[in-house]
Amino acid sequence: MTTAVGRETVMSGREAAERRRVLVHVAVSHPSSTDELAGWLGRPEEAVRRDVDALVEQGALRVHGAAPRAVDTSAALATAAPHELQEVQDRLLAELEGDDQPRPELLRALADSGCRDPRLLTLLLHATNDAPRSPTLASSLATVGRALGHDGEELVLLRAEAAASCGRTDVVLSLTDGLLSSGTARPVMRRAAVLAAAVHAQSDRLGRASALYRHVGPDDIAGAGAWAVMASVGLGDLDGARAWRSALGTDDPTNYAAGLTDLADGLLASVEGPGDETLGLLARSATALASSDAATVMPDTPAALAAIVAISRGEPAAADVVLERALQSGLGGEAGRRRHLLLSAWTLMVRGRLDEAEARMAAAGSEVDLPERDTLVLMGLRAGVARRRSDLPATSAAWREIRGHILGLSVDLYDLLPLGEMVVVAARLGDGDRVQPILRDAMTLLDRLGRPPTWTATLHWSGVQAAFLTESPAALVPHAETLVRAARVSPYAAALARAGQTWLGILRNEATTASVEEAVTALADVGHVWDASRLAGQAATRSRDRESALQLMQLARQVEAGGSRQRIRDTAGESSVLTDRELDVARLVLAGQGYRAIGERLFISPKTVEHHVARMRRRLGASSRGDLLSMLREIVEQLDET
Repeated sequence: MTTAVGRETVMSGREAAERRRVLVHVAVSHPSSTDELAGWLGRPEEAVRRDVDALVEQGALRVHGAAPRAVDTSAALATAAPHELQEVQDRLLAELEGDDQPRPELLRALADSGCRDPRLLTLLLHATNDAPRSPTLASSLATVGRALGHDGEELVLLRAEAAASCGRTDVVLSLTDGLLSSGTARPVMRRAAVLAAAVHAQSDRLGRASALYRHVGPDDIAGAGAWAVMASVGLGDLDGARAWRSALGTDDPTNYAAGLTDLADGLLASVEGPGDETLGLLARSATALASSDAATVMPDTPAALAAIVAISRGEPAAADVVLERALQSGLGGEAGRRRHLLLSAWTLMVRGRLDEAEARMAAAGSEVDLPERDTLVLMGLRAGVARRRSDLPATSAAWREIRGHILGLSVDLYDLLPLGEMVVVAARLGDGDRVQPILRDAMTLLDRLGRPPTWTATLHWSGVQAAFLTESPAALVPHAETLVRAARVSPYAAALARAGQTWLGILRNEATTASVEEAVTALADVGHVWDASRLAGQAATRSRDRESALQLMQLARQVEAGGSRQRIRDTAGESSVLTDRELDVARLVLAGQGYRAIGERLFISPKTVEHHVARMRRRLGASSRGDLLSMLREIVEQLDET
């Protein structure tokens, strides 16, 4: 009898404990149904329903529709010990962190239960941005925010930062505008200005971003000075960029600060000389900033800028390496991921790998909420892929979309790739005059920077192609001449210049088969596989000699096949950074051949061999000759296995 009574007593105590847990959970979470409550508790719904019914009979709960509610929330919460209440709150917060849109009522209930966890603050910030007119959410946010030490201005700033992390540009600018007045505390005003500048930069409004950096001033700019350098360079303001670089300084010893310094130095190097150091500096910056908080809002990412530079220098495979690393590290959060995918699609497009380019475009997701600069890239990709497929209806549709978008468009230095594609597509469709005002503005910007070869070559190459499409030798000449001048310091510009001169020769019926072969090979070596194949094909169709035409058509097919071999080589990882000629040099270097012997074997000068070796060492980041040999050996072994 005692045993039976003892068992009955134990069962009653267990039931009471379970019902107390149900009551506390209801008070803390305001569940939408008994089913949801059972999920929170990790118990069968039938058992939880019995407990709810029992608590209703006791007068502790009531049921409104399907949702149980505490009759007296304060009393219900008081039934739990502090550690039990904390346990319930922690469990709910852990579940909510993976929920894109938690119920506002649940968040309010957590706040009312005394939860003062930073995770709840983050959830409330996002919920308030989604429902800005909800007074109860605003009240809960203020309660939790004050408890965690944030005043009214700081809470507005935190809301703006939360909106920025979700790409809510309109919300960011609405909130930060009120914080840029003279009455705002200086630290809050500075953060608001830097945040708003980042959003403006993402939206292709570098002029507005630059004005906000000036509003902060050089004394307070700190690490954001690197982004001020980016804005100034993008606008063609070299003096301003140098001044911001001086304000940035070099005193901060952190890895993050070093990454920002490399970013600023890399962009300046791209416009102050040949730009040979640019790619290495930006790649190093991307590595350093990869460890930054994913919620940090960047005006752009060093990986994206490095990719644009690499493509603009005829090194799309190097762009692939930087972009893949950025995608793996999550650099720049969701906004960075989408931008990196679109630029990756661009590298594939210029090499004629159109199916893969479209797959990357699809992986970037819907164009809804894309910032302006990335919308421009996406439009350029659509038009460029359609043009390369010779799909006239799709090209026309893409151009109509662009025409509706470029009215009043003001491009900066980082928009030149899509602008170049627009120039070619417009020429293809006989609408070249429409882009001339934007093209003139871009040329004026490049003039202000002294026509740096890193940024100039690709746009002039687009001009060459547009002139060829309109069969206008006179329009082609200035672009070809500019490329010839740039060729003195840029191997990439030299390859494009050779191709431009060859295209001019084709228009004038003066090109030889040998000159076409040389130009096509040079184009393919700098990553323009599709352009190289097209150049050979156009030369073939215009050739008056049947044997030469057949030879050139075969060359066009070989170039396309070479693109396929490049795809195989790309799977070998770092080897995608090296051109075919550099791989030839690498194999002979590993075989112990000297520069003169290698030159004789490959029919190039010893000086050119030395140039190839130096370029490989710089791009691979080798610290010594021994380090370079080790890297080259690994690359060649990977290729041989492939």
